Amino acid sequence: MIHTANQSTKVRALLSSCLIVTALSGCSNQMASNTATAPPAVIAALEAAARGESHPDDLHPDTARSGKAMTALQAAFDVKHYTLSLKVMPDTRSIEGSVAVNFEALSALDTIQLDLDPKLDIYSAMLGSTELKVRREGGSFMVTLPSTLEAGNHSTVTVAYGGKPHVALAPPWFGGFVWSEVNGTPWFATAVQGDGCDLWWPCKDNFADKPDNGVELAISAPKGVKVASVGVLTGMDEGDDGFDTWHWRSRHPYSGYAVAINGGPFELIEAEYAGINGSSYPIQFWALEENADKARALVDSDVIPDLEFFERILGPYPWGDEKAGFVETPHLGMEHQTINGYGEQYKRGRYGFDGLLHHELAHEWFGNVMTHARPEDAWLHEGYGAYMQAVYAEETVGAIGYYDQMYGAYTNNEHCLPVANPAVEDAGEAFDNRDIYTKGSWMLHSLRRYIGEEAFWAGTRRVIYDTAEPWSLSYPIQSRYRSTEDFIAIMSDEAGEDVSWIVETYLREAGMPELISSRGDGKLSLEWSVPGDRDFPMPVDVSIDGKIHVLDLSSGAQSIEVPKGARVLVDPDSKILRSLPIIGDCSEQTDEQIQNNIDRFTRMAKDFGWQRD
Repeated sequence: MIHTANQSTKVRALLSSCLIVTALSGCSNQMASNTATAPPAVIAALEAAARGESHPDDLHPDTARSGKAMTALQAAFDVKHYTLSLKVMPDTRSIEGSVAVNFEALSALDTIQLDLDPKLDIYSAMLGSTELKVRREGGSFMVTLPSTLEAGNHSTVTVAYGGKPHVALAPPWFGGFVWSEVNGTPWFATAVQGDGCDLWWPCKDNFADKPDNGVELAISAPKGVKVASVGVLTGMDEGDDGFDTWHWRSRHPYSGYAVAINGGPFELIEAEYAGINGSSYPIQFWALEENADKARALVDSDVIPDLEFFERILGPYPWGDEKAGFVETPHLGMEHQTINGYGEQYKRGRYGFDGLLHHELAHEWFGNVMTHARPEDAWLHEGYGAYMQAVYAEETVGAIGYYDQMYGAYTNNEHCLPVANPAVEDAGEAFDNRDIYTKGSWMLHSLRRYIGEEAFWAGTRRVIYDTAEPWSLSYPIQSRYRSTEDFIAIMSDEAGEDVSWIVETYLREAGMPELISSRGDGKLSLEWSVPGDRDFPMPVDVSIDGKIHVLDLSSGAQSIEVPKGARVLVDPDSKILRSLPIIGDCSEQTDEQIQNNIDRFTRMAKDFGWQRD
């Protein structure tokens, strides 16, 4: 939510999944018609959360911190695979199940540490038939192994657990389980990007340890509810207890928050897509039955053109050996790997395409296959995710679409914190900074204009795939972590010069460079004033009566002769991210902005029919 500099880091900026609709121009308020009203307790909690105040729905502080630095115990083992078996009981808003964690010891250890919200009970921990001692400590728990596991050896611990998981207050920003229904049939989802997988299953809640060999899920839900999840559907078992079990499996690594389950009265819409690398893969859209025709139309109008765009610009869809998946959710949306949540209600966007669907799909490249190495590098997900909508808008409606998107990004900058901020310690703190979207996208714009098309897009592909020519890559495509330093090194290599001064100035400082200009005595003088007194030798285009002149400011202030009465435009094509007198600084964020977001959250609670205990 929009926040001031001194607000609690518990405040989630209105960002986490719906970029263009959030960070740039505000999320859509057009959702499913529902005459229910949000319970007063929900509204009160939303108001408190918006202001960074404590409220009854507060998470345990450990649980709320996703992606924080690993403890020594956590760093001592590497998760290889998760097998999650879970029964979802919407009538009681509860879950029961188990997680088998297969791991490798990186050093000799006799204890492993996992994370789980204290609201959920741990029933047992087993290694084969041996019951293990469990000790809970805040939002984590320690499992004592029967003997020391030496470095390089593997083991599997199975944790049985259950209870009533945290109910999302305002998903996806304030996450957890989302409960709703459609014509009497349960409709549920999980959305936990800001708060982590430990909200609903035992895991190592750190994106720096993805399960190398993938995940497997067996999700039981009431009959009439179809369950959509990650990877490939391998079967469905009909139960005699009123529940059916849906089996999903993926061989790919996953960030914990990117593992999701979704249940509802869905109809599966399918198509086949011929990928740029010569492989064909399925498109699957799990839509509410009443919206099946809209989903079919959306696949044709948006999903297929979006895939063509991303593959042409970036390279092969990363998970073509499984599926390009989408599911209609009782919340706005989220970039869950191979099963993107979609809640924009099939509304065509102002640029001729569905911006939410496009943004979440962008995260399959920027976030899921290429993952930020540290919370401070979250802009690699969201800056790129935002920027790709501007690039696509340029293709759909021309330059006016591109610059309208970029203007919206500019006016939504906050100037509160650096974009790549080493002080950020967890995912929640990273996403509290809206500028990871807005300023991140503008840095990419300015860098692209400086180094040129070929170098910029080749560097982007290397950031994702480690090659500038990924077109023939076969599956599986390797996941990788990237940092801001990696980005600088790759872009500098492609540009043939060190571009750290561009990236560092924009991302490591809260403010922006200011171009100081003065005109008199037949001359125009320009000079950069840069936060932190950083070196910023950015050349500036000046249009004088339509003729472009380039001023090299690398050695300081420069002047150019200007005829009397000439029309002068500085940076006429808006190539450079710089301070302009059209937005305020962090201190100018207002209570009115906060209230606007409270109003929008409570509208969503009503329109999506969110249900609580």
